[in-house]
Amino acid sequence: MSDVSLRDWWEELLQIHEFAHYHDYAENLTRQEVDFLEQALSLRGVETVLDLACGGGRHSIELARRGISVVGLDVAAPVLAHARAQASELGLSVSFVHGDMRELAYTGRFDAVLIMNSSLGFFDDATNRQVLAGAARALAPGGRLLIQCINPYQVEAYLREFRSGWYQIGTGYILREASFDPRSAALNIGYRYLDAAQSLNVAHPGDRIRLYGFPELVALLSEVGLRPFSVFGDAVLPPVPFGEQSIWQVIVATRDIG
Repeated sequence: MSDVSLRDWWEELLQIHEFAHYHDYAENLTRQEVDFLEQALSLRGVETVLDLACGGGRHSIELARRGISVVGLDVAAPVLAHARAQASELGLSVSFVHGDMRELAYTGRFDAVLIMNSSLGFFDDATNRQVLAGAARALAPGGRLLIQCINPYQVEAYLREFRSGWYQIGTGYILREASFDPRSAALNIGYRYLDAAQSLNVAHPGDRIRLYGFPELVALLSEVGLRPFSVFGDAVLPPVPFGEQSIWQVIVATRDIG
C-alpha cells in the first residue's frame, strides 16, 4: 500500500467509520459547533462558505441543512465520496472538491472560510503560511476566516484524555499514542488498528501538527492580509472567553474592504 493510499485508508477509518461508531455523539457535537459558527461568523443563510480539510463533511452538510451554500475541500478522495453520498441522501446540494489546501485557486469567492480542528498545522511554517494566504485570497472583501487550533500552552491538559489508549471502531480497535515536542512546538500522533476478524494490523504513517500560540497566529494572519478581531476558548455556545486554561483557541479574522 502506497503512502497516499494508506493515508486515504486511515482517513476513511477515522473520518467515516469512527464517526459512524459514535454517531449520536458526533451528530450532537456537529450541531453545537455549527450553532457556534453561525453566531461567530454572523451567518444569515445567504453566504457562501469554504470548508477547508472538510473530511467527511460533517460541518459542510450541517451548514447546508441550514440553507448556506458550501464548498467542502479535502485531499482524501474516499472520504469525499462518502460526503457526497451523505449529502445526496439528505437531498442537500454541497460541492465537495478533491483538492489540496496548499494550492487553492479561488479568488474573492467566499464570505467565510473554515479551518477547523487544528487542520492548519500539518505542514512546515512556510507552507502553513501558504495555506492561510490561499484562504485569504479566497475571501471576498469583508469576508471572514474562522480557525480553530489547539492552544500549545494547554497541551498537557489536551493530552490528559487524548495521549494514549485503545478505543473501538466497528469490529476492531485503535491504539492512539500522542506526545508533544516543545522544541518544535509539534504534536506527534501515531495510530495502530487491530481487527482480528479481518486479520488487520495496520500502522498509521504518523501525524505531526505544528501548534501555534495566539501571538504567532495573529502574526501569521496579519502577514496574509487578515485582521483578527475576536477569539474564543472553544467552538461552543454560549461563547467561552479565551483564557489561560483554554485548551482551544478559535480566532475570527476578516479581510478588510479596500
